[in-house]
Amino acid sequence: MEPSTTNTEQIQQEIKRVLPELDVNKLQDVVNHLCFVVGVQKTQDLALVEVTDLQDFLFPIQCRKLLMDFKQRASRGQVDEMSIEITFTPLPPHDSLSEQPSTSYTPSNSDWLSMFQIPWERMPAALLHAASNKEKAPLGPRREFVRNVVTAMRELCPNPNLADCGEVAKQIFSKHSLTFGDFSEEGEQLGKGYSSLQRQLKTRVEHVNRDNVAHRIRQPKKNTAEQELNSCTVKKVRCKVDSCGCINWQPTSMPDGETTESLEMKRKVLLEKFQSGGPHSTELSDVDNLMQETYIYQRQMINSCPPPAISDIEVEWPYLFTKRGLCNHFEILTGIDISSRLSECLIGKSKRIVNYFQKQTLKWNAEVQALLKEIEDTPATNNKTAISAILLTMKYFKEKENSLFILVDETSTEMSIETEQTLPATPRLIMLGDKLLTSSKWMVSIEGKVTHCIEEKLDFAAALSALFGCFYVFNIEYQESASATLELIQRIRFFVRINPEGTKCAAKSGTSRKTGSTVKRKVQNVNPHVHTFLQSLTEFEWKTSN
Repeated sequence: MEPSTTNTEQIQQEIKRVLPELDVNKLQDVVNHLCFVVGVQKTQDLALVEVTDLQDFLFPIQCRKLLMDFKQRASRGQVDEMSIEITFTPLPPHDSLSEQPSTSYTPSNSDWLSMFQIPWERMPAALLHAASNKEKAPLGPRREFVRNVVTAMRELCPNPNLADCGEVAKQIFSKHSLTFGDFSEEGEQLGKGYSSLQRQLKTRVEHVNRDNVAHRIRQPKKNTAEQELNSCTVKKVRCKVDSCGCINWQPTSMPDGETTESLEMKRKVLLEKFQSGGPHSTELSDVDNLMQETYIYQRQMINSCPPPAISDIEVEWPYLFTKRGLCNHFEILTGIDISSRLSECLIGKSKRIVNYFQKQTLKWNAEVQALLKEIEDTPATNNKTAISAILLTMKYFKEKENSLFILVDETSTEMSIETEQTLPATPRLIMLGDKLLTSSKWMVSIEGKVTHCIEEKLDFAAALSALFGCFYVFNIEYQESASATLELIQRIRFFVRINPEGTKCAAKSGTSRKTGSTVKRKVQNVNPHVHTFLQSLTEFEWKTSN
């Protein structure tokens, strides 16, 4: 049975409402395909449409917008007054794009929270003074106030959970954000702003309950069957981790005067320029302009579902595999000139990290001490301090150097590296030289292939910006084995300063830094090891400057 003319017009109106930018011919093609090939008879059937039914006619982002709208209207009974559940086509597994479990807690429904009052009257005098002057809380008075708050919480609930602690932390933060909040030196909020206070409250709760088994009892874990049942209901779409911290992850409007056909013509022009001029042709001003004009077209391929292989992207967009093209794309994506920012920050601020470790040599384990000795014995170069800072933080986080860097002979070529080395799937910075500290040439590899060769005239900051840019430009999760170091580079006051809520490492398991065994990994808004390092560094610099 074919749909009536009235139903066809209604279906067309539904699609036009969500995608008003579709031209008449494209809209008619979509409607005809849905009605006469897929079998949509009336508007409520739209709730049963899947991505595969539309992908030959629409861009991936347009497919998602349509399906999301159909689902929402169906769930509210707005499509022919029927409520129909959509089944989304799951994404295939991929080592760089996986489902991201929510990193923010669900607000607690605990009854006691509605009665709880923050004991402001029990704030220490020094903390009151800091709050009235909008200053950072002194460490000692802050800990004392946390103890007082937890005591008040436990009068109503013996063992508040993490969500409860988050609600209380949120209340404190909302009243005295500058005193209790998580901010960088530049005044940028880290994550949701109160993660450290939330963890501090929960740690205190666990401390006072350490000998009280009754108060530590939780609901029994769900059995495997229940977990599998619940996992089947999870909507598998591109996740927060892909767009973490981006401001222009997937534009929805074409540039003025552009169509898909005109952008495809410009892509072919770029391809011809690269084939005739090679990577150095990226310096041409018209290449920059064409890459900027086709940005939406690049993102549509990168964000497509299933995600394309890096080699496929390189065939279509070779300029993304030059440092200039990659960093220009990163700037449009995030609003940050990563080359300038990393170059400025690495010059002076790496010294602070190195100094932090050197001034407390006996505090560290044998591996850190050995690296400090190697740094001391290595002649000074332009890149030594910056490389030293990254390597020291990796040792601090108990992350192996080869989880981020690969050392090869200085005479190695792109071809010899791919032939002789087993390159991992996740990005690595290939360091050419006798040892990491003295390397002066670099390459980047992704998915077992050398993708970027950094020009010899450029420094380590340029190489690091290319490595880091790949995670954002190509939607790649941080590898769990180097996630703390990468998040440190991303977030902290020293380097890139991208501080969204959430993380680009969604791995559900990892390797224990202590035992080497595989353990379940907690996914949190801000890596707690990174936050602890920042606090320790701040405390050390405050103590040594007074």
